[in-house]
Amino acid sequence: MEWKGKVVLVAGVGGGLGSALVQVLCSAGATTIAVARRTGSLSPLEALARAQGWSFRSLSADLGRPAEVGRVFERVTDEFGPLDGLSVNAGHWVVGDPLLHKSSDDEWTKGLSDNLDPMFFVCRAALPAMIARGRGAIVLVSATERVRYSGNASYCASKGALVDLGAKLAHDYRSSGIRVNVVLPGSMEHDVDVSAPPQEAATLRLRDQSGVGAWEVARTIRFLLSDEARWVSGAAVRVDGGFSTHGKEQPSVGVP
Repeated sequence: MEWKGKVVLVAGVGGGLGSALVQVLCSAGATTIAVARRTGSLSPLEALARAQGWSFRSLSADLGRPAEVGRVFERVTDEFGPLDGLSVNAGHWVVGDPLLHKSSDDEWTKGLSDNLDPMFFVCRAALPAMIARGRGAIVLVSATERVRYSGNASYCASKGALVDLGAKLAHDYRSSGIRVNVVLPGSMEHDVDVSAPPQEAATLRLRDQSGVGAWEVARTIRFLLSDEARWVSGAAVRVDGGFSTHGKEQPSVGVP
């Protein structure tokens, strides 16, 4: 019942984390707006939402274009009113040599713009209404250090910048009652089933081979957006099963 009447926008919905997050939010009772560049990512969610009776709206927009972001927020405000929560998942892996001196101008520029510009445009559009209400929750999606360090220099720089950006927003808008946190996933699957979230009771063993499921990251974001996390702001939360700690893995089942 906590989510009934709450309006959350998920900016950047593909076949992985964004899709999982939409499903865990909708199934909890939130009115959820999904924004994606490609309508193909939205069609399966639309069909599932109709079948489940969820309160769901999908919109197509390029979040790297401020005019399109502005139109999204105009439509959302007109139809649903102000947002209670926002998750910005936009961005992508940058293909190219991981070494800086071997990176092209295009790799550097595109990596920074594609991973940072949507965060700027979307948050800038969302904040005024949250300030006016005196409340709101925002989650930015970065990546763990081990993921960032294995990628192209521009990917590492942009995803690392999100950690500081989240902390700054948490600092600057604390007086307006707005919480801002960052999640740092490990490697995630790029596609999830669109058939309602799996059961949460299953145990996931803390092994590197398990990877990081998009569902686990989505549930963490749901918590950070929820009233249960009302005292959490300015945090950078790793969601990688402890992989970044370099600790020993949990044994396989049946191994002492």
